[in-house]
Amino acid sequence: MHRSAGRPGYRTGRRLAAAAAATAIAATGTIGGIALAPSAQAAEEVVQRPESGSFTLAGRGFGHGRGMSQWGAYGAADAGLAWAQILDFYYPGTTRTSVGNSTIRVHITADKDGDTTVLPAPGLSVTHGRTVTALPTGPNYTAWRAVRYPNGITLQYRDAAGTWKAQRSFRGAAGGVLVFRTNSGVVRLALPNGTSQDLRGNVFATMSGTSMITVLNTPMETYLRGVVPSEMPTSWHIEALGAQSVAARTYAAAYRDRQRARGALWDICDTISCQVFKGTATYNRAGVRTTQEYERTDRAIAATSGTVMRAGKAANSPFAFAEYSASNGGFTVAAGPYYQVAKADPYDGRMRNPNTAWNAVAPVARLEKEFGLGRLVDVRVLKRDGRGALGGRVQEMQLTGTSRTVTVSGTKMRQVLKLRSDWFVVTPTPPVSTTARR
Repeated sequence: MHRSAGRPGYRTGRRLAAAAAATAIAATGTIGGIALAPSAQAAEEVVQRPESGSFTLAGRGFGHGRGMSQWGAYGAADAGLAWAQILDFYYPGTTRTSVGNSTIRVHITADKDGDTTVLPAPGLSVTHGRTVTALPTGPNYTAWRAVRYPNGITLQYRDAAGTWKAQRSFRGAAGGVLVFRTNSGVVRLALPNGTSQDLRGNVFATMSGTSMITVLNTPMETYLRGVVPSEMPTSWHIEALGAQSVAARTYAAAYRDRQRARGALWDICDTISCQVFKGTATYNRAGVRTTQEYERTDRAIAATSGTVMRAGKAANSPFAFAEYSASNGGFTVAAGPYYQVAKADPYDGRMRNPNTAWNAVAPVARLEKEFGLGRLVDVRVLKRDGRGALGGRVQEMQLTGTSRTVTVSGTKMRQVLKLRSDWFVVTPTPPVSTTARR
């Protein structure tokens, strides 16, 4: 993650029953007769092609495991840790400082039809360069959009009959943008799939190549109001929400620095590739509104206002790369930065975390097709990281087939099979018994 590989309350919050195999692993460190070393393995784990036509994968955690575990933050808060202590546990050695409430540019990725369309609102205006133009109102103006044309941007309106008509064109639009804003500070953006979204700030229709992208410009603290409740359930402990607020603020600030250094048109995206942002409210195709800002998360953001983590003691030290994921399975993962260390996490499993033990099924046919194996012969786990139960996360595995043999990482296997994490063991799925019940 990039930052997050599983938001606990929504992407990972479903209550899934732990399989008996997963329970056995947690208790004994073995499964299917395979003894799993407590440290990085030298011996291979070999599983022959199963008669049933599928493998069972039993594992732990949800996400990459680097930085903060969100379920762990919840557990730590329940254990009495304040938000600052939670951050100290998951990002050891970082320094907390304060930053101003400066602008962040959020790429609204769902608006991917090549134009920017907004709905009428009191005081809706468009800015080109230094010129601000109030847009007409009334029944003949049902929507406005900015469309790219070869020499600039055309502003269009949709009339009562549903026909788009040109209002005016901006040749060589200043800075390559038109800016929509309203009296209330909230712009309602219409999306290609028929839904819409309230965005608190100014909506930039930004020229990008031969098309347009939509970028929200908003203060950092306002941006967080649409992030924190999208990344952590609002019902969770207020100290966990506080830790999430600082982690999200720091992650966004670091991402922004990198994007601006490379001259990007936006600072951060609004999906799990960065961190999830849903704006102020969303509307379904029928126009039913769902709020995306909540009092409890607003309170947590305010309590930590401006607080970020830095990788150094100086006030201008680089922002920490504050990665987080839903659940580390009981052991954090080491990475490049000095504050991303591997250590046991006593908090990750404290609450009723559905990611403590999980199972998934991997059809043999899917592996054969994905990797071009011919007929699969066996699957071998060659190397684990040796951290925690089961021998730790899979680092390298080998799939042998009649056509070819492929070596892949645990991360790659996770992507292919859409697993919760790369911390798993593989066993043959027992065939269904055909013996009649007595």
